Amino acid sequence: MKKPTLLTAALLALPVVAAAGCAAEDVSNDDECLPGDIDCSTDSLGGGGDGKADAFDFKNSPERMGNNLNYRLAELPKKGTRTEPFWKDQYPDAVGRSEPAWADTYWPTIEGSHNIRWMGKNVKSPMEKYDAAFNNAAGCTDYPSKQYGAGAKAEWDRYKQCAGPAAKWQSTTHQGVDKLRDGKDNDNDGVIDDEGPEGDVDGLASWWGTCHAWAPAAMMVPEPLRDVTINGVTFSVGDIKALIQNVFDRTDAIMVGGRCNLKEIKHSVTGSANDECADLNPGALHVVMTNFLGIAQLPLVEDRTANFEIWNQPVVGYEVTKQELVTAKQANACVGNTGDTWTYNPSAKELYETKMTVEYVTESNQTPTPIGFHNHVRRDRMHYILEVNSVGKIVGGRYCTDSENTHTDFLWAPKGNFSSSNPFVNVAKVKELIAKSVAKDPGGSDGAKVFTATPALAIPDNNKTGISSDIAASGVTGSPALVVSVDITHTYRGDLIVELHKDGRKVKTLHSRTGGSADDLVQSFNLTAAEVGTAPNGTWTLKVSDVAAIDTGTLNKWSVEFR
Repeated sequence: MKKPTLLTAALLALPVVAAAGCAAEDVSNDDECLPGDIDCSTDSLGGGGDGKADAFDFKNSPERMGNNLNYRLAELPKKGTRTEPFWKDQYPDAVGRSEPAWADTYWPTIEGSHNIRWMGKNVKSPMEKYDAAFNNAAGCTDYPSKQYGAGAKAEWDRYKQCAGPAAKWQSTTHQGVDKLRDGKDNDNDGVIDDEGPEGDVDGLASWWGTCHAWAPAAMMVPEPLRDVTINGVTFSVGDIKALIQNVFDRTDAIMVGGRCNLKEIKHSVTGSANDECADLNPGALHVVMTNFLGIAQLPLVEDRTANFEIWNQPVVGYEVTKQELVTAKQANACVGNTGDTWTYNPSAKELYETKMTVEYVTESNQTPTPIGFHNHVRRDRMHYILEVNSVGKIVGGRYCTDSENTHTDFLWAPKGNFSSSNPFVNVAKVKELIAKSVAKDPGGSDGAKVFTATPALAIPDNNKTGISSDIAASGVTGSPALVVSVDITHTYRGDLIVELHKDGRKVKTLHSRTGGSADDLVQSFNLTAAEVGTAPNGTWTLKVSDVAAIDTGTLNKWSVEFR
C-alpha cells in the first residue's frame, strides 16, 4: 500500500523526542509543551489536558504522531500488516529479502554490548573488527574471561591498555558499563562488581541493552545478507547487525504516551486512565495503530511492557478481534467499576468494548547468517473500552481489568535520522558495510541460487503420510546456508507438520503443530551451512502432513535459496 504523502510529511515535521530503551537512559517525554505540540491546557480532541480524565491529554494525544490522522472509528481498518520494507527507496539495489523487519539480539549491556566476542574467545568482537578496519588499531589478542565479578577489574584494566578506541569506549563508557568492574559498590547493596539481590550488577540491569536501536534499525535498513571483507577485516552478518545497532543508538523519533517508572503498578477505579502507569491511553493506541499500520504502512515501535522495564519491539501487524457497542453499565464492569453512568469522559457519547491483537518482532540470538523475522513474531492481546464522541470520533479510552498491567506503555516512530553514541564509530563507514552486504555481486549475481516449485497440492486431512514436493538443485558451489520458504493455505496451521528432506534423508523439521488456530503458514526457515552439508546439489523434498481432523489446506508454493 502506498504511503500517504500528508501522513509521511507529518512524521518528518513533528517535534522530536529521543527514544531509549533496554537501556539506562530514561525516555524523554517530559510533561512540558514542546514546540508544535497540542495545547497542554485544553485538549483539541475533547476533555481536559490535566491528565485527570480518560480523554486525551497532551502526552497521550495521537496528534503527537501526526496532524491528519483519521479518528473516525467506523473508517478505521480492523486489520493491518506491514508487508513491505520501509528502506526500499534508500537501498533500491538491495537484494536482501523484502521483509518489513529483521530479528536480532538486543546485545545486553552486562554481557559486553557490541564489544562481546560472540563467535568465540578467539574471534574479535564487532567493535574490535571496526577498530582494525577503520581506526588503524590492531587491538588486543586476549579478551577478558568475564564481564564482572572477582578478578574482572584486573583483566579489564589490562584490556584497556591495548584496545582500540571504539572497543575501549564501548567497554568503559556505554551505559555506565565500567561500573561492572571498577571495584566499587555503586548501588550500595553490599556487593561489589557482582549480582545483587535484585539480579542487577552494580546498578546495571540484565535487560539493559540496545533494543531502542534495534527496533528502528530493523525497519529502516535491510538485513545484512552476506559477510563483508574490507581493509583486510571480515565482518559477519552478525557483526554488521551489531554495528547497525551502534549507529542507531541515538534515534530521533516522535512519541505518544509516557514511561511508567514503577515496578509494581497500582490502579484505582476512580483514578485517571492517563496516570503514570495507565497510559498509553487505549484510544490513542487504537488511532495510531490503525493509521500507521492499517492505512499508511509506516514504521512503528512499541514499548510492550507496562511497568518500569522498557522493551522496544518493531510492530508488524494488528487485528481488532472485537469491537462491540456496549452500555455504560457493561463498560463499567469491564474496567472494574459499577453503575449505569460512564463518568470518566463527558465527551464520550458511545462506548465500544474492544479487543486488539498486536504482532511484534521479538529478539533473537546473535547469528552469522540472516534470519528475517518470521520465526520471531509474537502477539500481545489488549482489552479496552473506546470512547467515541457524537460525530463518531475516538476521544479516549480506558483499559479493562485484564489489560491493566499488560498493555503497551508507549508508541514511537523513528524519523530516519540517527547517530552513534560511540564517538569512534562513523555512520558512513557502517553504511558502507550495509551497502556491500546487500549489493549484487560484481558478476551480476545476487549471491544466491533460488529454486522454486508451485505444486498446488491439496493436503489430505488427518493423514500422517501427507504430501511431498521435490525440487532439484544444481550448480550450487561451496558450503552455503539455506533459506526454505513455504506458502501453505490452511485454516488451522496448528494441525501441520512440515519436514525438509534431502535425497531421501530427513534434514530438519521446519514446523511442528505450532500456531494454534491461526490461518495459513507463509514463512521462511533458516538452515546453517552445517545443516545443509557439503553436498547441496540434489533432490530436496518438502513433506507436509495434516495430523488432525476437520481443517484442510493446500501447499501452494515453496522454494530453496542457497546463500
